[in-house]
Amino acid sequence: MTRAFVWGTVAIILLGAAGLAVTASQAPTAPPRLAAAARDPDLARCRELGEAAQADDACRAAWAAARARFFDGGRP
Repeated sequence: MTRAFVWGTVAIILLGAAGLAVTASQAPTAPPRLAAAARDPDLARCRELGEAAQADDACRAAWAAARARFFDGGRP
């Protein structure tokens, strides 16, 4: 083996180890927030209804409340 090949291999191994150390030291990200349907059983029911939910008055009211919460900054 040539000396350049050995030093090249060592350099690649060190760079790989450094890359792994950097990714391992990063703090884990926060878990995603629950979807609105998971927090609101009415929205979950409407999602299960599919297209039939468009004619359901309870779904229309749930969607209106969800829009109001979203556009009013989360206030109920």
